[in-house]
Amino acid sequence: MAGYNLDYPAADEDWQTTKATIKERNQFMFNNELMSDVYFIVGKEKRRVPGHRYVLAISSPVFHAMFYGGMAERAKEICISDCESESFLEILRYMYYDNAELTPSNVLGTLYLSKKYMLPFLAKRCVTYLDTNLNHHNVFTVLTQSRYFSEKQLENTCWDIIDRHTSKVIFSEDFINIDHDTLLALLSRDTLTISEAELFKAAKTWAEAECKRKILPPLPENKRMILSSAINFIRFPTMTIQEFSDDAARSGILKSEETINIFLYFGSKDESKVREYSCRPRRGCHKVYRCTRFPSCGRNWYCEGINVDSVKFAVDEQITILGVGLYGTSDVEESSNGSHIYTVDVELLDSHNDVLSTFEGAYQSETSKPTKEVLFENPVLIEAHEPYIIRVLLKGAPTRGGTDGMRVIECENVKFTFEVDEASFNGTTTSDGQIPQIIYSI
Repeated sequence: MAGYNLDYPAADEDWQTTKATIKERNQFMFNNELMSDVYFIVGKEKRRVPGHRYVLAISSPVFHAMFYGGMAERAKEICISDCESESFLEILRYMYYDNAELTPSNVLGTLYLSKKYMLPFLAKRCVTYLDTNLNHHNVFTVLTQSRYFSEKQLENTCWDIIDRHTSKVIFSEDFINIDHDTLLALLSRDTLTISEAELFKAAKTWAEAECKRKILPPLPENKRMILSSAINFIRFPTMTIQEFSDDAARSGILKSEETINIFLYFGSKDESKVREYSCRPRRGCHKVYRCTRFPSCGRNWYCEGINVDSVKFAVDEQITILGVGLYGTSDVEESSNGSHIYTVDVELLDSHNDVLSTFEGAYQSETSKPTKEVLFENPVLIEAHEPYIIRVLLKGAPTRGGTDGMRVIECENVKFTFEVDEASFNGTTTSDGQIPQIIYSI
C-alpha cells in the first residue's frame, strides 16, 4: 500500500541504544512484529497488522477494556472489518508516537476510528485537517460526516461554504452522492445563493442519480417518489413564469394540479393556491442584475489567447460584482453543431492592479445565445467612485463583437462609467469589443 512499508523494521542487536527518546523507541515498534502480542486483520483486503496491547491500552479506553477489562479479548488475532487499513494504521501511528499522516483519502476513516476508539485529540486533528482543506469538490462529503459525528463547528463551516458558493457546489459530483436527509437540510435553508430554477435542476440531477443507485428507471414518477418530501422545499412560486414554464412545468415531476395552481398563483398572487410551497424568496439569493455595454453586435472578434481584452469602470454606489457576460460563437464562424468551446481567464482588479477575484476555466457557447455568463470564484464588494478593471484572456474561434458601446450606462439605479484600459491589447474599448456585460447584485 502506498505510503506504508510492508517490511517490518529489523531488530538489530542493541537497537535500544540507538534511540534517544521514548518516542523514537515507540516509533521503531510501530507496525513491527518485534514483541507484538496481538494481530489485527484489517479491512476488505484482510491486511495483518501487528500490535502491542500495552501501548494501545494506555492510549485508548476501548483498547484497555478489550485487553484488560473483565471480558478481555484473549485471541491472538482480532478482525477489524469496518475500516480500511490505511486509516487503521494512522490511529496506531498516533497511539505509538503521537503522529498522524492525514491525507484526503484517509482522514474520514481516521476520524471514524478516532471516535470509535475514543481518541479525542486525534479526532480534533482530523476535524482541523478537514476544515483547512474544505473546498467545493468535497464540502458535501465532509458535511455528511460532520453531521454523522456531531461535529457542529465543522458542519457550520460546511454550510457557510455551501451558502456562499451554492451555484458552484450544487453541481459538483459530490452533491449527487448526498443522502436524502442532507438534501432536505440543504433545500430547507433560507440562505442559499442560487436561483430557485437552478436549485430545481440540481434536485432533478440528484433524483436521477438516486434512481440509478436504486436500479430504477429515471422516469418523472420515480424521481418524484425519490424526492418525496424534498419537493415541497423547492420554492416554485418564486421562479419567474418563464423559468417555471421552461422546466418545472414540463418535467413531469409535479402533479397536474400542482402545476395549474402555480400558474394560477403567477396570475393572482393568491398564496392559498400554493400552500405547500413557500412564496418568499430565499434571503441569500439577492436579485442579480446585468449591465449591458453594447446595444448591438455582429462583427467577428478574434481571440487567440495571446492578447487581453479589458475595460475600466466605476459605479456611483456600492455593489457586489458576481461575474461577466462574454460573447460566444460569431454568426459566421459556426461549427457543425452551432457551438464552440472557449478557454478563458478573467480577473477583477482594483486601481492598484491588485487581483480581487478570478475565474479560470472553459465554457461552451451557442449561436442561439449571444453571451455566456462567467462567475468569479468569489463575489467582490466594490466601492462607489473607485476605478476597477476587468481583464479577459479568451482563446477559441472568433466570437461576436459588441458595437455602438456607451461610456455611461444607468442600470437599476446604478450608474456605470466606462473608460478604455491601456492594457486592452486585443482591442476592446468603450465603444466595441468583448466583455458585453457586468453581472452584479445590490
